[in-house]
Amino acid sequence: MVAFGAAAAARGVDDAKRLQLVEMEASLARETGLYLVLDPRAARLSVKVRGVELSSTQLVEVSRLEFQPLFGGASSQPLPAPAIWHVAEGPGDTDRETIAPTTLRPYSEEDERQDPSAPGAKPAPKKEENQWPSTYRVKLDIGWQLMVVNESPRLGWLRRLSASVRDGWMRLHGEEPSHPPLVALVMAPADAQALHHLFRTGMPILVLPPE
Repeated sequence: MVAFGAAAAARGVDDAKRLQLVEMEASLARETGLYLVLDPRAARLSVKVRGVELSSTQLVEVSRLEFQPLFGGASSQPLPAPAIWHVAEGPGDTDRETIAPTTLRPYSEEDERQDPSAPGAKPAPKKEENQWPSTYRVKLDIGWQLMVVNESPRLGWLRRLSASVRDGWMRLHGEEPSHPPLVALVMAPADAQALHHLFRTGMPILVLPPE
């Protein structure tokens, strides 16, 4: 059995969980696609394929956020790890979206692209660099969400009060408020933009135990 890097890096984890990690990564490494490895303890997110690390991002912070009512509230849910999460809806889903023309018309030589060197020709628009956002959310198949941000998120007293009032109104109208737990990945803006396209529906994320 191959001791994959994710399991070897999980120091302080008991043998049962380490064996579980080996089996999980082995199942991902048998496929040809990319997968991510999140190590909360080392604050590190890696991109791997076939068990080989292609790149890694050092995170500023990995924190778990969960809304709790201002008055009372349930206990926090434990981080489901070790586990393989899958992206249920990601910001990278629209990266390759094709926009079709709204109208069709017969081809004409006059519609050919004008020579950019000709006098009076309009220069072609330059593609914007770093066009992807540096903050975004990723929905997971476990009902949780990843929140990629550039600074540590905080849920202040006023925001908790406002959310509590809003929840109260929803319950009065027979609706059940939903506050999915969040795992915040704090990283540099450039790193967040570089990872944006990887968070597509179906992308597996191997999560190491935080302790």
